[in-house]
Amino acid sequence: MAGPYSADFVNRVRAAVDIVDVVGEYVQLRKSGRAFLGLCPFHSEKTPSFNVNAERQFFHCFGCGAGGDVFSFLMKMEQLTFPEALHKLAERAGIELPSTHGKEDDDPPENRAKQAMLKAHQLVGKLYHYVLTETPYGKEAMTYLSKRGLSPQTIAEFQIGFAPDSWDFVTQFLQKRGFSLDLMVEAGLLAKSEAGNIFDRFRGRIMFPIHDSQGNIIGFGGRLLDTASASRQQAKQPKYLNSPESPLFNKSATLFNLHRARPFMRKRKQALLFEGYVDVVSAWQAGFPQGIATLGTALTEQQARIIRRNVEQVVLCYDGDAAGQEATAKAIHVLQEAGLIVRVAPLPQGTDPDDYIRQHGPEAFSQQVLLQAMPVTAFRLKHLRASHVIQDETDQAQFIEKALAIVNELNSPVERDLYLRQLAEEYAISLDTLKWEARRLYKQQKSNSHRDKVSPAWNNSINNGKVTLAKTLPPAYHTAERMLLYYMMRNRHIAERVQTECSASFQVDEHDALAAYLYAYFAEGHPEDPGQFIHYLQDESLKQLASGLAMMECREDVSDQEIGDYIKQVNHYPKRAELERLREEQRSLHLQASSADSEEARRELEIQAAVIGMKILELENALKEG
Repeated sequence: MAGPYSADFVNRVRAAVDIVDVVGEYVQLRKSGRAFLGLCPFHSEKTPSFNVNAERQFFHCFGCGAGGDVFSFLMKMEQLTFPEALHKLAERAGIELPSTHGKEDDDPPENRAKQAMLKAHQLVGKLYHYVLTETPYGKEAMTYLSKRGLSPQTIAEFQIGFAPDSWDFVTQFLQKRGFSLDLMVEAGLLAKSEAGNIFDRFRGRIMFPIHDSQGNIIGFGGRLLDTASASRQQAKQPKYLNSPESPLFNKSATLFNLHRARPFMRKRKQALLFEGYVDVVSAWQAGFPQGIATLGTALTEQQARIIRRNVEQVVLCYDGDAAGQEATAKAIHVLQEAGLIVRVAPLPQGTDPDDYIRQHGPEAFSQQVLLQAMPVTAFRLKHLRASHVIQDETDQAQFIEKALAIVNELNSPVERDLYLRQLAEEYAISLDTLKWEARRLYKQQKSNSHRDKVSPAWNNSINNGKVTLAKTLPPAYHTAERMLLYYMMRNRHIAERVQTECSASFQVDEHDALAAYLYAYFAEGHPEDPGQFIHYLQDESLKQLASGLAMMECREDVSDQEIGDYIKQVNHYPKRAELERLREEQRSLHLQASSADSEEARRELEIQAAVIGMKILELENALKEG
């Protein structure tokens, strides 16, 4: 019976899913010629270099070299093994996995552990939700959430739950279902004391499931109840508590609600970024489903890159207090570095988005907060004003200088002029004076930036006399090998011809290895399909090489003569390399002869040079004839 890892089953699954659809769930793609283009999810970039070939069903990034088929993408994106990726894609396509008859034991222990952690999280998520909505233990928490304005529909949508104030409620639940308690500690659902006692990590908290990008629960955020009955022991605990880092949960690379918000973000071409999950839930209920949030930590570069892969614009909606404004200032830099257009939504001092929506309603939040979102420069100037106390002319001069430094960073002359006019009017200063001062500061900033870059730079206007070397073209044999491999992947007969007529091996080791795999691939009867060949390869570096070659823009109607010329370049390279070696050896012998101590030594060296000269002539004639 064919197992789930058989070639037939793998090909069936591959044929049933479209790589563009799969990649499109992680990367915002746009049509570009015959391919789809987007920002690479595997390295940081501002200009798209990530290509997906819909016809051949493979991807390649020309920036970092990552490439492969739909299985490779999912494995790399989600850190999955091949069986896990196959299982996920089969489920997606509605294809039932054949019976494995006990082959689960063949899975590596780490895979089985990860699957157990995922299963436990799903079960515990349902348990917490059941406790909140169906048992007396959750009555007080349910009342509290209702007073906070959350509807039963919203509570169900986000699967919000409640963890009873018990030390072993979840521990016993998992133990009865056969889960290893030590593994559950590693997963973050349970905790272990210094004495070795295992107990529930979350107690007496409203629970918000945290999902990965595909909707699997990988952690929880727990919020203490703000009620009179909260115990004195609870009062000593942090208000919010997230799951710890685990094999499933990396808070630096996770955004709360991304799996749910992603289609709305792309449709509206905008993301709303909040500080906490309560703000996201409240915004969702109010009709703003494109909201996401960090998880109790400052925004990371990884999170910013995830956002940029889905949208080009983000509205920051952090708390209106001083801490929120400081977090906003830091987040702006991270988001802009990722290539995002940033706007900042204003909130009254001491107000968070959840408070504002509950107090003023969705319409006011839309009109007075989101639609009033200001550009980054306006926010930075506002933030600068709030941090400066201006008591005299000296304070005002210092503030103006810092404000001009911010304005000078703008690329648009129109925007610069607009902000200079606002400053001139606000502080009753001549516009011409401000423009003169702005130009002076700009020249100073530019001079300082050049000076700062002298040491590490290579191609600045000041570069310590270093010369930038031009990029050298690859040797002819290298290009010939790449062209042959491109056509070999698409044409069995060309591959057979190269195998027959290439007397020399490909000089680049990776090219030679790829050619060997191609010969084997066609010998086994596989079709002329670069996408299927890429999957056939086991080595990740060869997958990347093959996907890069397959993405090259080459003529499809290559002539026999052109293929013959490429083969000739490959065959001639060893002779050309030997010819160059002999010429170098002959030059060395002539130099030695010119400085020989005796006539006899000089004559002997000249004879050796003449013998090598004959070999050189033979090789030159062979190359001419070949």
